[in-house]
Amino acid sequence: MASEQKSKLFKKRWPKVVLIIVLVLVVSGIAGSNYQDRSKQAEATRYPPLGTMVEVEEKQMHVYAQGEGDMTIVLASGHGTENPYVDFYPLHEKLSEQARVVVYDRFGYGWSDQTSVPRDIDIITQELHTLLHESGEKGPYLFVAHSIASLETIRFAQIHPEEVAGIVLLDAGNPTFYETYETPSKAAQKIMQTLKNTGVLRMLSHIDSVTDTLLQPEEGYGQHIPESLKKLQLAMFLKNFSNDTVIDEMLHLQSNAKKVIEAGHLGDLPLIWFTSGINQQAIQGWSESQEALAEWSTNSKQIILDSAGHYVHHHEPGLIIEEISNLTKALLQK
Repeated sequence: MASEQKSKLFKKRWPKVVLIIVLVLVVSGIAGSNYQDRSKQAEATRYPPLGTMVEVEEKQMHVYAQGEGDMTIVLASGHGTENPYVDFYPLHEKLSEQARVVVYDRFGYGWSDQTSVPRDIDIITQELHTLLHESGEKGPYLFVAHSIASLETIRFAQIHPEEVAGIVLLDAGNPTFYETYETPSKAAQKIMQTLKNTGVLRMLSHIDSVTDTLLQPEEGYGQHIPESLKKLQLAMFLKNFSNDTVIDEMLHLQSNAKKVIEAGHLGDLPLIWFTSGINQQAIQGWSESQEALAEWSTNSKQIILDSAGHYVHHHEPGLIIEEISNLTKALLQK
């Protein structure tokens, strides 16, 4: 009898308990979202754009440029890179001593706006072309692309061959690899976005070990980045991580790769690519697809960095700078 009374009492109370839990979650979510928004506004004031904001398709894109020279080196970041300026710091500070160096933020990255325009590769390429021309950055361009940025740089060379002097790839995927690559589901990416938008990631970022995890996608990353840039890097991560534009970019990966493949190879365009030795062992098909990059140009060279991770420019910046410098000199002597 007592158990029956307890059961009836529980049945009467459980809707109230559920309602209380829901209300707590809603209030916590609202409070966390307000915390996230206020923090983003404060950081936008604390960390203004280091380069120039340029209007592209009625939105603002950020481009940073330094150095002088007859060759313009354009650095293109990989997917999800919260701040390309910080990510490419090991390269652009030295390269700008001998050439014009440009770092740009695709929509959804760095200081650039987000956009609802689909992340089709031709749209991304046109936005980049407009950005370079509107900002006064003249070719010929030597593109240096990390990871999935291989797609937009190869596509740029396909559409504007007269403006591209060469391409250097930094553990960047062969379009044939990306054509069949299984991307994370939209639902999984949205969950991560929710953790950011509700301030959960921001609150966790106050724990040093969590911050290290957020800012170091692999061991050795950031060893050539000054401590003074780490807070900027974190602010940009908490602003841009898994936003709608970045998610849409990943969801277009396979179709974008297919479009690049269908457009054909690059003739004798100078092509150098650095391959992560660690990725060769860790990712099925990476080694074979990297070797096959030779099929994209009759003037190509592969350099394997045995002990480097995916962010090869953080592991072997000196060697990469040397190769880019040598290629730049050779191109200018033509």
